[in-house]
Amino acid sequence: MFKKLYIILFAVVFAFLGACSNEHDHEAEVHEHGGTSVTQYTDSTEIFMEYPALVVNGEAKFLVHLTDLKNFKAVTQGILTVVFTNGSGTKLSLTEDKPVRDGIYTPIIKFPEPGNYTMNITLKGKQVNDNIVVNDVKVYSNENEIPHEEETASAGISFLKEQQWKIDFDNEPVVKRIMQKSVLATGEIKPKLEYFAKIVSPLSGIVLNKNNSNLKSIGAFVKKGEVLLNISPSADASLNIQEIKNNFLLAKSEYERAQNLYEKKAVPQKRLHEAKFDFESKQLSYNSLADQIKITENGYSIISPIDGYIEMINFNLGDQINSGRELFTVINPNRLILKANVPSTQIEAAVNSNNASFFIEGINGDFRISDLNGKKISVAAGLDEANRTIPVYFEFNNPQNKIKIGMYAEVYLMIDSGNEYLAIPESAIIDEDGLHTAYVQAEGEAFEKRILKTGITDRGYVQILEGLKVGERVVTQGAYQVRLAALSPESAIGQGHVH
Repeated sequence: MFKKLYIILFAVVFAFLGACSNEHDHEAEVHEHGGTSVTQYTDSTEIFMEYPALVVNGEAKFLVHLTDLKNFKAVTQGILTVVFTNGSGTKLSLTEDKPVRDGIYTPIIKFPEPGNYTMNITLKGKQVNDNIVVNDVKVYSNENEIPHEEETASAGISFLKEQQWKIDFDNEPVVKRIMQKSVLATGEIKPKLEYFAKIVSPLSGIVLNKNNSNLKSIGAFVKKGEVLLNISPSADASLNIQEIKNNFLLAKSEYERAQNLYEKKAVPQKRLHEAKFDFESKQLSYNSLADQIKITENGYSIISPIDGYIEMINFNLGDQINSGRELFTVINPNRLILKANVPSTQIEAAVNSNNASFFIEGINGDFRISDLNGKKISVAAGLDEANRTIPVYFEFNNPQNKIKIGMYAEVYLMIDSGNEYLAIPESAIIDEDGLHTAYVQAEGEAFEKRILKTGITDRGYVQILEGLKVGERVVTQGAYQVRLAALSPESAIGQGHVH
């Protein structure tokens, strides 16, 4: 379930990190004491901003990293307008027409008076339009007012924006979500009986080329009653079909005559019942034939009994067809059956569960029976002796026919109505030496490794019992690369972190 990590040569790690870190030495401006970093998120943008301690009349450069949250790539174009205001009404503004490098703007400003400022950042462009407000930007009267902070070694992991932008990267806030406890089972997709038809020939004859110029191909959609094939019948077949039709018409006439005579009390009730039985028997034979064929100028036409797709054709033009030969398989995939093979130790779950979710390899996301206008059909009366499981059957709609008959599924049978739990995506969890771990993005370029205690799994999310808090952002794509960065001795925050 969780990604398994393997030992990587340190030479590879250092080569990867070194190449990326060199690009980040872009202004050779070392963080001074009292500098500040800010990380904030809007619906469309992440801002990671660094700036030095701000002093009146001192020129200050703001290093603004902007990430497009659609794909977690650098913002590469757009006009950036920055406006600073304070409580006394002072207003400072400047505009940059484009980033100095992909994702990075470097506005420079000089503050005329001390105090707390509000920074309003507006980005306008084809890629992103957004407005970001940063509060409490502190400006000091002189350098002596700047608080002195003791430098301490940090256990954090440095993974720079330039590194993040180059890979498939994503993060997601830790939230509480409704999750249901479940029992894991294997599963397979089956056809619904009334949506599946094996079409056999009701008569013997020849498939003539001249009468079948518009034959459907495998994969073609056909409607109920649509002609699939024309057969030129043998003499015996024609006589047999005509006999079935004549017998039906005769039995119908006799039944109507018996009804009329019985109403006049001319025959006993027994005679009426005999005529009715004979009529219904002959009608069944005739209707069965009529559901399969039509009489046309080209002979007898085999028709489809259902709407669906042709999955199999079992003849060639010119073939001599015998009665009973299978000709076509037609399947309607709009509604399917999920057969869940539940371990015999979970018989209570098999009996009581009325809902299930399932995953199919090759299809992104999960499917839930209740979301697909589905329902539980039945639980098998006995065990499957081959694998000691209890088959449980669900039926469901198949949107866009994405799910194919014969596919295998990983099935979770729901065993409660659901409760709210702290949860993160499965993709955020890495198995490191048997421990479930995740990487938290504490700031724009600072990460922390967390060891997790996990609970239930539901619809691609895992319950977190210990190790994370609501609101923290976990890496859901790129966690492995963050771990590689953690292996570097230069990865600790504050060591060689130069702009």
